[in-house]
Amino acid sequence: MPTQTHRYSGPPTRLYAYMTHFSVECPKCSKEALVINQKNGTEIIRKLVCSNCSHTEQEVSGKTYQNASVCDPVFNLPLWLQGEFKGDVLWACNREHLGDIRSYVASKLRERQTLTHTTMVEKLPQFIKAAKNRDGILKLIDKILRK
Repeated sequence: MPTQTHRYSGPPTRLYAYMTHFSVECPKCSKEALVINQKNGTEIIRKLVCSNCSHTEQEVSGKTYQNASVCDPVFNLPLWLQGEFKGDVLWACNREHLGDIRSYVASKLRERQTLTHTTMVEKLPQFIKAAKNRDGILKLIDKILRK
């Protein structure tokens, strides 16, 4: 029976394209919340919204939380979608970002998508891209998604 090769065919996206919103840990209930960017005319307002406890905050200049883990750039809250793999941290801004990482890791054939710029998946740390870690990384991603 022939072996089926899974080819990565995701978009040639840069990391900043995923930074429209961040899944973070709510500072009130410690469950998943979102940091989102909203346009108000020409102004961009960044808000923290938790659907679990209804906690909301608007970005206030100089106000950040103090954390030691991988955090969002607005409120400095821990990213919800992160986990440790052999001493390294795998993280994602949001579920779309993590899904694209998962699709890339699961692929056995990874071709360069564009010659004009380096994409997010090409800049992933080596521990994520290494074939020897594929099964372990996929298990970790699935565990993070069930969180």
